[in-house]
Amino acid sequence: MRSRRTLTLAFAVAATGCSRKVASRAEIEAYRRLAGTLASAETGAPQTRGRYVLTTVRLTSTTGIVATGQLLAPVRASGHGGMPGVLLQDGREENSNVIGRLPAEFGDVVVLALDYPAEIPYEIQLRDVALHAGKLGHAAHLIPAIFVLGAQYLAGRRDVDTTRIAIAATSFAVPFATIAAAVDQRFRNVALVYGAGDLASVLAANLAIGPALRGPAAWIATRPFADLGPERFVGAIAPRPVVMVNGVDDPQMPRGAVLTLYDAARSPKTLIWLHTGHLEPTDSALIRALVDTALSRLPVLH
Repeated sequence: MRSRRTLTLAFAVAATGCSRKVASRAEIEAYRRLAGTLASAETGAPQTRGRYVLTTVRLTSTTGIVATGQLLAPVRASGHGGMPGVLLQDGREENSNVIGRLPAEFGDVVVLALDYPAEIPYEIQLRDVALHAGKLGHAAHLIPAIFVLGAQYLAGRRDVDTTRIAIAATSFAVPFATIAAAVDQRFRNVALVYGAGDLASVLAANLAIGPALRGPAAWIATRPFADLGPERFVGAIAPRPVVMVNGVDDPQMPRGAVLTLYDAARSPKTLIWLHTGHLEPTDSALIRALVDTALSRLPVLH
């Protein structure tokens, strides 16, 4: 494999045949039932970060799902009324620590980031999929529900305007964020950074093994996650706007796969190409630039 991010891509891929079918209302409703409703929200001791306060959060749903994360909110808003709220999600390596990618000053915005289920390892090898497919598949299907809980929590805060909630996801989080946005209309804007559809071709582009082995390896990796293809769900987000940000010079995110996801989305939609290469989970400057680009295009934040 070429990088740690390649390993997480193997987990997120969807089988080409199944992922081409548009998600049914029954599938979307199943995720809604899985998420349930927010039963409790606990916060930890606040920490000051400039004019913002950082706190840990623990969310519990009526279906028994427990999600942990971090919240960064202004001590006080400069304007009047509720502020926008953003659920910001990156790869498994980052977890809720992606909130640390935000600049020292990013305006009057409440930002929440949530952790992935503990069952998902930081690095996923093909043997993990072969030996623990059921466990990994169950954990993967919990992620969109966890993101929906995040939307419910933001909507329930007194400092957040419920009509100005967005989700911004990069890399590994893109398929799950797409599903969550299709499920929950609280996400009024959606930003997908370095994401793509036809993720089987994405995996093939990332596997540093012989060409003859790439197809069988991808087939093994995709079986437990065949219904998670983001192109199956992205059309259900309309008429809420979708913004995609991708790198022109990224050999590990094929242009055709990016266009598969963009073409499956319905208007209003925007695709922004940046002259950037492959996104590494440790590339703080690039992640920050991508997030800033995406957030600047979300109408709810203006």
